[in-house]
Amino acid sequence: MQEPVPARRHRDRDDERYRPAPARRRHALAAPAAGLLLLAVLTPVHGSWAVQVLLVPLLLIVPGVILLRALRVSGESVAQNPIYVPAASVLVLMASGLAIDLIGPYAGIAAPLRTAPLLITLEVVCAALLACSRGAPPETQIPWDRLSRPARLAWPLLVPALSAAGALELNSGHSGHLAAIAVVVVIVLLVEGFLFAPWCDDSLLVVTVYAASLAMMWSFSLRGDLVYGFDITSEYYSMMQTVTSGIWHLSHVNDAYGAMLSLTVLPAELHALSGMPALYIFKVVYPVLGAFFPVAIFCLARRVLAGRWAFMAAALVVMQQTFFQQLPALARQEIATMLFAALIPAVLDRHRSRRTGWIFVGLLSMGVVVAHYSTAYAAIPLLAGAAVLQLVVSRFRPVPRVTGTVLVACALSVGGAAVWYGPLTHSSSNFSQFVQAVEGKGINLLPNQGANILATYLQGESEQQVTPAQYQKLISASYKANEPFIIPLPNASQKQYALQPASDPTPPVTWNLGATVLSTADLVIQQLLNVLAGIGALVLALRRKLPPAARQVGLMGLGGMAFLALIRVSGTIAQQYNPQRAFLQAMIVLAIGICWLFQRTGARWKPTRPAILTVGAAILALFMVGTSGLAGAFLGGGTAANLANSYDDYQEFVLSAPDLAGAAWVDKAAPPGQFIYADNYGKLRLNTVAGSGRSGVFDAITPETIDQHAWVYATTANVKDDIVRSLLGSTLGVYAFPSRFLTSNFNVVYTNGSSEVFHR
Repeated sequence: MQEPVPARRHRDRDDERYRPAPARRRHALAAPAAGLLLLAVLTPVHGSWAVQVLLVPLLLIVPGVILLRALRVSGESVAQNPIYVPAASVLVLMASGLAIDLIGPYAGIAAPLRTAPLLITLEVVCAALLACSRGAPPETQIPWDRLSRPARLAWPLLVPALSAAGALELNSGHSGHLAAIAVVVVIVLLVEGFLFAPWCDDSLLVVTVYAASLAMMWSFSLRGDLVYGFDITSEYYSMMQTVTSGIWHLSHVNDAYGAMLSLTVLPAELHALSGMPALYIFKVVYPVLGAFFPVAIFCLARRVLAGRWAFMAAALVVMQQTFFQQLPALARQEIATMLFAALIPAVLDRHRSRRTGWIFVGLLSMGVVVAHYSTAYAAIPLLAGAAVLQLVVSRFRPVPRVTGTVLVACALSVGGAAVWYGPLTHSSSNFSQFVQAVEGKGINLLPNQGANILATYLQGESEQQVTPAQYQKLISASYKANEPFIIPLPNASQKQYALQPASDPTPPVTWNLGATVLSTADLVIQQLLNVLAGIGALVLALRRKLPPAARQVGLMGLGGMAFLALIRVSGTIAQQYNPQRAFLQAMIVLAIGICWLFQRTGARWKPTRPAILTVGAAILALFMVGTSGLAGAFLGGGTAANLANSYDDYQEFVLSAPDLAGAAWVDKAAPPGQFIYADNYGKLRLNTVAGSGRSGVFDAITPETIDQHAWVYATTANVKDDIVRSLLGSTLGVYAFPSRFLTSNFNVVYTNGSSEVFHR
């Protein structure tokens, strides 16, 4: 008997509604499954650079897409926050690498951080996550089809390639012309993006921000024969220890670097799976991840601001010297900052269920903890301050009393840090030192202040340079009081060996007025940003009739401002956490408040819009000219290593092969326990070959502090440039290399034409 037509029609409607769903799910699982298959096929043949270039993006995309789907994070959230994908991939990589590292020895695998064990573990973990995502609703599919004609969005990525070419040209000994052109292009790109943002698609603005960020980061990270920077030299040693041994041990007593998965397990896994040399993981891949930080700011700001001002919020971070010069020299903080930049949008994300939000936020919080201790320490007061302020403000403004994701993030950050740095890795020596410093010195309010408190606040707790004679007096008294076991030579205090001023290789300023204007503009802009950051956070937190997302951004901003103010005035806290880095981290919410003020002013008083746009473009251009080093390159006064093969930044942070060879020789020749003297330049080179844990290394290369049986390691900057840089607390000593004393009393036991070692 034939069914009635209405019944058949009802069944057809049901078929139309439900039958395509399994197909969509199968289609959604097909792409990540194909990615896993591609990883399995390409990893064993990763000796080719072409395969490596393909494997790195796969490792940074496929695991993240799978995890996000397994967590039921909506595709809309991922589209609005593309940083979720690489952040989730890093979480999966660290978790899978840690799992096989801990389990492998019990299964008879002596070196679990090798290609085969890591690949099998990653495939198993991703396959399990993929199985968990089979029942995920269609809303978890990422809307890739929104990118119409994606090839037209790729042109800004030519700028990082240009910047990389400029850095490599400098490394080969050529001029910095191409590097300078790359910086100019970045400035033009940012100013143009700000001015024409209303006529641009958000996708193009995101790519523009990312391209400018990566270009500036690569301009520093790609300099030299090894890594560029200070802390990264010790980080490189920790990474190479893990890569060489093929295993990471959980206990790292008083070794904070060795306890960070961002410096050990993660780079070892990326190296083993992609085949990319371990050095390039730090120099190339980590900046690729760190450059997502301004992108996260743009996407978060887009919830509150128009496209133009969201772009400006991101650009305010790109133009910070702390971002593009210091962050690439802090590998652990690159990863932690990227995870933190994903954590804040996840905390404020409304396109997810409570369960999804709590789990994702919890994973990101733990990722920050195991990636970098200081970033975790800075995130805790920001989150805790936001929670307390939200409870208070909820009494007179329409905001929930409690946000669960904020409490989860704060609780897991505190608990995770206590457990990971304490009983698991035993690496909490930095926190113990901070507690001891607080007990001994207290807050130590503005310790460098003189007669002008305002000037002291503006310059922060920076290094205070003294004359060679003053430094000799200070360092000699310090060694007699604190290092009584050091026995100098009897003739060390003779007048002929007194420290002399170092010759200054910095070229004179060719246009004093222009240099003064730029320097003043940099100072005014930076302090204006500080003031506007506080005002913007306060207004967003307390103003009536604002969206909940804007108010929560303001509350987080207020918590961040309180923490920043404390760092700024406390010498004790400033020694533990750099104020500039803390400000950069807090800019993820503070930049939004700053730009909201500009946007609101233009909306309220329309005649001011042309002036506001002019000021905004001028801020970007002038500040970038100063911080990028272009001003010093064109007006004299010296510039940073991204534009020159000379001057202090180059001497200190760009490592050459001869200097590294000298460091390796003295580390091998000097028996453990014997004293090695190396200034700031030399200690960085020693750290790369011996780590910062070698005892008996001193940086005071002065006749009255050199032990009579010491080894003295001299770098190219010491021998050829005749300059020594040493620190005593926050006091900086710069003086001529004491070659007369050393050649008269010590023998040259090693030389390669650039670097030398002295010993008796």
